[in-house]
Amino acid sequence: MAASSGGEEVDLTTLLNIMVVLVSFLMFSAMFSKTAIQELNMPPNSAGGAADPNKNQPVVIEVMLRKNGLEISDGKTITDSMPLLANGGYNTLDLSARLKRLKDQHLDKKDVILLMEPDIEYSSMIEVMDAVKFVKMRAPGRDNQSKSMTITLFPNVTVGDAPPAGDMRGGTL
Repeated sequence: MAASSGGEEVDLTTLLNIMVVLVSFLMFSAMFSKTAIQELNMPPNSAGGAADPNKNQPVVIEVMLRKNGLEISDGKTITDSMPLLANGGYNTLDLSARLKRLKDQHLDKKDVILLMEPDIEYSSMIEVMDAVKFVKMRAPGRDNQSKSMTITLFPNVTVGDAPPAGDMRGGTL
């Protein structure tokens, strides 16, 4: 294909070939790219009336992600603490086991608050969030075979800022 302007000819064949290849490449790469999304379900808002002293207060479960480990709180005091593992990672298996015990005590509870210190790595947050939402357990099967199953713990996760260590005035949501 040639175009003329005055006495010169401009050959656009090479440019069109490059554009076809570039468009094809972009279309194929767009189809195969996958974005991982972590869904956060916010707990429902509570009614803003005065608290009835005869009625049971709602159970609050907070998991604090700190640089030196994990803490579980009831909103007032720290009830459990887990230091970092020897390799520097968070003990998410132990966290899930402890949260499973809390879930067994409060079967209708679906929400938990995840409070993080500044400068926590995103991958650590996702790892802890998965441990808060689900626990993998072995269920005994026939003939002494175990089957792995996933149990949902707390699917509604609210994320906020952790209070300074030793300060249990509550985090910022």
